[in-house]
Amino acid sequence: MPTSIRATATYLLLIQAGNYLFPLLLLPLLGRVLGVKEFGVLAYCQALAQYLILLTDYGHNLTATRLVSLGRDDPNVVARVFSATMAAKLTLTLAAALLMAGTLGLVPSLREHWTILAAAFVGVVANAFTPIWLYQGLERMKVLVVPNFIAKAVSLGCVLAWVRGPGDAALAALGISVGTVLLAVAALWGIYRQRLALLVAVSVREVATSFREGFPVFLSLVLVSFYVTFNAILLNYFHGPVAVGQFSMADKIRVAAQTIFTVVGTAFFPRISQYNVSDPDAARALMRKAMLAVFACAGALAIGIELFADVGIRMWLGEPFHDAILLLRLEGVLLPVTSVAFVFGNLGLLALGRHRLVQNIYAAVTVLHLLYVVPLVMLMGARGTVISIILTEVFGALAFFICYRREAAARATARSVDPVAPIPAPFERAT
Repeated sequence: MPTSIRATATYLLLIQAGNYLFPLLLLPLLGRVLGVKEFGVLAYCQALAQYLILLTDYGHNLTATRLVSLGRDDPNVVARVFSATMAAKLTLTLAAALLMAGTLGLVPSLREHWTILAAAFVGVVANAFTPIWLYQGLERMKVLVVPNFIAKAVSLGCVLAWVRGPGDAALAALGISVGTVLLAVAALWGIYRQRLALLVAVSVREVATSFREGFPVFLSLVLVSFYVTFNAILLNYFHGPVAVGQFSMADKIRVAAQTIFTVVGTAFFPRISQYNVSDPDAARALMRKAMLAVFACAGALAIGIELFADVGIRMWLGEPFHDAILLLRLEGVLLPVTSVAFVFGNLGLLALGRHRLVQNIYAAVTVLHLLYVVPLVMLMGARGTVISIILTEVFGALAFFICYRREAAARATARSVDPVAPIPAPFERAT
């Protein structure tokens, strides 16, 4: 692994360690203090807020990172990408606020939880204006490590001080949002202080281009969310908040583990994208290194979950979350599967600029998901929810693997026929 990629991966891991160490410390506290039912309500509201985070992220964490990486030697290019992306973020945040207000007005059952949703929305806004994509594209992630840990520590302190018993779910959501606000302020201040990028006037056309480039990735993420985040909503409908609490606890632990190998792989993404344009042989070599790193990490995590799920849940969360043990072991099966989808989807097809192909694959597996998720959830509860996700991820992983191999073979054939043919630049290749 090249030194710069190793450094980027290390800093990303440190940042994500703060992001997930905080929830791992917080989960047993919230589970015990709020109780299973109210913890389920909090998880349900956070699932709804997650949709708004998807909207405001809009795929920019990949597309803007890529553009910043490709133009980082030209301050004017970086400034225009930064300004156009932030203008798009502002528009998306306003749309998210209107969507939240409209949903509360039209759905009476949500109005009783409006304080929890409002507290969670503070985090949605802060997340939208945290330009981690700029730091990653410039390979300056080190700057955010300490501010991230400080923000999470303050957030943890707020939750410990505010949450005293059942009925404090809104305070828990606000405490969680505080950390995101502090990180956003620190990230924006770092950009200003170090002059990493300037806000400049950009045209409506440039902002529209930011939307257009991010849309395929955004739609792909929405489709992923549909068969992952939506499952909590579906489970709540059929089996209530207690089942959601058990499922969400296991799912959050699995996601925390999954983030480790996705962060390792994400560090490769900007460089693979560059090499796909400038040096295809180097891109393929780097892709092999990324596969080795991601697959080894995912396999080790899966084995760890299968071995320690029982003792971990019993000691860490206690008897009320006993049902989460089997769910966590089922979730552990997902780690190797999702690692395949991540490597051949994100690091493979997306880095080649095949955004619409990725979008189409996610659309296809989402349709498949709809065929079996409702009966599985209805008949088997939380276990059926996890099984439906496993089936969907298997179909997606196979599709990404097959399509990447075909794409790589087609490009190799084209280069062998005409070695001096220009390599398509990002977003220019027809899909």
